[in-house]
Amino acid sequence: MNQQRGRRFKSAKEAAALEKQARDKGETLPTEERFDSNCISPGTEFMARLQDQLEQFVATKVSTDPLWQGINVYLSGHQTPGEGEHKVMDFIRTQRSQPGYDPNTRHCLYGLDADLIMLGICSHEPHFALLREEIVYGKRQTNKRMNVPEEITFHLLHISLLREYLELEFQDVKKAITFDFEMDSIIDDWVLMCFLVGNDFIPHLPNLHIAHNALPVLYKAYIDVLPSLQVQLYKTTPIPAGYINESGRLNLERFEKFLTRLSQFDYEKFTDVQADQKFMESKREQAEAPNGIVQQNGASPTEKEKTRDPDEKRLLEKFGHLDIPDYDSDDDSEDLFEMEFRQHKRDYYVNKLDYKDVNPEVMKEQAHGYVRAIQWNLHYYYNGVQSWNWYYPHHYSPYISDIKDFQNLDMSFDMGKPFLPFQQLMAILPSASKKLVPNAYQDLMVCESSPILDYYPENFNTDLNGKQHEWEAVVLIPFIEEARLLPAMEECQQRLTEEEKARNGHSGHLLFTYSPEAQPALVFKGHTRLLPQVQVNHAKVTVLDMDAFRLPVSQIRKGLIEGIKLDVYFPGFPTFKHLNYSASLKKESIKVFQALTRNESMVIKLENRDERTLTHISTELLGKSVYVCWPHLLEALVVSVSTRDERHSMELRRHGKSDNVIVQRLTRDDQEVFDMQVDGIKER
Repeated sequence: MNQQRGRRFKSAKEAAALEKQARDKGETLPTEERFDSNCISPGTEFMARLQDQLEQFVATKVSTDPLWQGINVYLSGHQTPGEGEHKVMDFIRTQRSQPGYDPNTRHCLYGLDADLIMLGICSHEPHFALLREEIVYGKRQTNKRMNVPEEITFHLLHISLLREYLELEFQDVKKAITFDFEMDSIIDDWVLMCFLVGNDFIPHLPNLHIAHNALPVLYKAYIDVLPSLQVQLYKTTPIPAGYINESGRLNLERFEKFLTRLSQFDYEKFTDVQADQKFMESKREQAEAPNGIVQQNGASPTEKEKTRDPDEKRLLEKFGHLDIPDYDSDDDSEDLFEMEFRQHKRDYYVNKLDYKDVNPEVMKEQAHGYVRAIQWNLHYYYNGVQSWNWYYPHHYSPYISDIKDFQNLDMSFDMGKPFLPFQQLMAILPSASKKLVPNAYQDLMVCESSPILDYYPENFNTDLNGKQHEWEAVVLIPFIEEARLLPAMEECQQRLTEEEKARNGHSGHLLFTYSPEAQPALVFKGHTRLLPQVQVNHAKVTVLDMDAFRLPVSQIRKGLIEGIKLDVYFPGFPTFKHLNYSASLKKESIKVFQALTRNESMVIKLENRDERTLTHISTELLGKSVYVCWPHLLEALVVSVSTRDERHSMELRRHGKSDNVIVQRLTRDDQEVFDMQVDGIKER
């Protein structure tokens, strides 16, 4: 929720800045009110209208379209608590935990959120695909006509292939461990490692950025430490040997060993920072020194005094009068480095996390809070919500080297209750979007007398914090405290209208099924109708409890299900298992989202490529029906097959095709067209 809050505040601030910029340029602004995208939030009038239209749409399709009949259609709207993609995963977990579930069920989830990759792979349902539209960066959309689906380029990400790529990524560890190599346990640990670079619920660890090659750093630490992790007993029950994330339960002892190894990264990064600082200091001293001559014995006494650690100052006051020889030893250098590193981290906690005093209690709170955040995330992804009111109370994470001594940490959570729709609106919306909340609450966002006015700052800072893009910046606004927000709202509740009260409640999931018998007409709530009235309603609607798909952790079936077929080719779900190939990590220029990759990629090289002749292939394909334009699967007739030098075409006549094959040599112009088509396929 705090992540949603940050995004919406930033969106409102950017919209206001663009309006001001346009006015300053003398541009004429539209007279109609600007569409506020923040209305796409639970509890708004917009979402209530959308819910009505969706119910009408589903009922129409079930009543009139044979393809929608004989299946179950679930609609989980904005008044059913939970994030959309996590409600889908709750449903999948419930289905796969039922007796008789087909382990080879195929799933397709539509959405642009990269978080769907984590959800898909941690489901341990290999026959899982993510459908998403192509993302085009750096181009202004000049044509405002909405594209029809056939004109949109879709990408399909196969979780089955991602699993196989990850197995290649961690193949070196197979020979190093003494326990069984379990790919699904490796996948669980990979999900855990991905949390360390940040997600919607927890900030990234300092200096760990995907764009700055963080994943190889994590992989290297994991591969180094995994062989040292041994089989353990947990409450007399053996747990899988060596793995850190045990199907959503964090093994604290192993996690601490992993972080201890990963903490070397903190020291390496500080070494780089220190080298850069000393280089810049030497440049500055050289520029400021008379005649360009710099003293070689370091900083002046006054400069040293300014930068000294308070503990060091106290030692100097106590023992500074002693005549102690100056030994230039490695131990002294290491002690100095460690002291400077501690000071560097202390500055981080003071300046970034606003601690006045960085003491052992603060560091314990930071370590324990972060580890509990990781466990909450694991629960959320593997077991569903285990606490509605938990949140990570900091904009920044602690240093890796400070996350320690947590093996006996209590990892239980209070379930709490989900916010009502208006409570969520007041928690996530800025004052610029106050029209989206009922009038009864608007004064709380803008009036000086409001007890929660500080929750709605109009001016606030953002911090890139090592990221590259402005949309990745940390939004520095206060976190919402339930204990302050809810009492303030309670005083205004009696002024809500009946319509608003109806919007401010939770509701269950809707199940639509086809019924041959006519059903009562759906009650349409008076909004503008966008679809024609269904003459005879055949959609039976069943209301399911909002917790219908939330199972106790003990009832959730974890890991791969017996009977699953991993090495069988399912149409639309490819695999490397039947190909002869080699794989290696290389720096190759691979185009992703119109940009070339800079770091190493796992490169697959196919061996013994198809060596059949063009004549053989054309004989096999010409005149046959194939399906193209995935995922639409349009039926097409193969009329020609071509290489760069030669084309075999089927002779077409007025009354149909002929068995004659026309063989043509490609001209230079034809070859250029062929090359462009090949390049287009490679770039996709």
